[in-house]
Amino acid sequence: MDDSKLLEDLRFFLDRPSVTGSEKRLCDDLAARISSSPGWEIQRVSNNLAVRRKEPEPSLPRVVLAGHLDTVPEPEGGIEVRVEGDKVYGRGASDMKAGDAVMLALLESFARGLAEESRFEPVFVFYEREEGPYAENGLEAVFAGSPWVLDAELALVPEPTAAALEVGCVGTAQVEVTFSGKSAHAARPWQGENALTGAGEFLAALHERPAAETVVEGLTFYEVLTPTIARGGRAKNVVPDSFRINVNYRFAPGKDLEDVTRLFDELLGESATYEVVDFAPSGPVNLENPLLQELIATGLEVRPKQAWTDVARFSERGVAAANFGPGLPSQAHKENEYAEIPLLEECYAHLVSFFRYDTKSV
Repeated sequence: MDDSKLLEDLRFFLDRPSVTGSEKRLCDDLAARISSSPGWEIQRVSNNLAVRRKEPEPSLPRVVLAGHLDTVPEPEGGIEVRVEGDKVYGRGASDMKAGDAVMLALLESFARGLAEESRFEPVFVFYEREEGPYAENGLEAVFAGSPWVLDAELALVPEPTAAALEVGCVGTAQVEVTFSGKSAHAARPWQGENALTGAGEFLAALHERPAAETVVEGLTFYEVLTPTIARGGRAKNVVPDSFRINVNYRFAPGKDLEDVTRLFDELLGESATYEVVDFAPSGPVNLENPLLQELIATGLEVRPKQAWTDVARFSERGVAAANFGPGLPSQAHKENEYAEIPLLEECYAHLVSFFRYDTKSV
């Protein structure tokens, strides 16, 4: 494909800001654009689009591509949408509007002849609120309103993978740990119990704790405990009677909520209390899936996904899923985020070859 087409598609998404909760304009314009391409049926729920062919071939296996429309907030001053050489700058360029652009290019290719050559029935899902809390993710509305999306042999989520295939995903838990004490005058701290310093041993242990390597089907995932937010204290001259720490725990495929609670029971004992305030399950490694093997045969490097993605959400519903996108993982959420056009071209070429199963053309 001409790289100018992929650049135009990426600019389409970048020129329409869509921070989580503000996806409507982009969703409106995307729905209008898809409607102008012949042969597609769109089901819309809120700012989510589930797109399938009006006259699908029921004998063909169904492959879903699902990309989120939202981005994290822009840094102060924003990110100017611009092109410098092969780099395209803008909020969400890598995470994951580059993936959305490849999806849109593939969708529009069906009207230009790919439909006659395709071995699969394609389904395209563009959804909102992935960057927010797990329970608010727009895919849940899609699954409820368009359950046929889940009648698929494979789902591909174009999260940033730099054109490699990243399988599985780590789970994530947000755990609020509370250390309790007793307030007193800061001049006479022995009359109280300092909750902040009481947390010192726990924080020091987290600071020194190395990433734990866990091998799943030959792929190494890293389990980490990262304190991200701390708050406590009443005044500058008062011994704090409460100190709260949010700990983000990333855990390997195969572990669940019981594993999270077991770990924190061991870490804290009677020293503090905790609450799991948000939880997203890990995603299994599905390398045995035959369609995934065919995608790999187009020449893809296979790696583990050291992040949480909606691969886990599809897998929970019984659909084999993997991550494959053109964005750069190192650019996700960066202050001057960019994507690289050659990686969009590479991802697009692999997907076209996969739909045709022509491994020699990549």
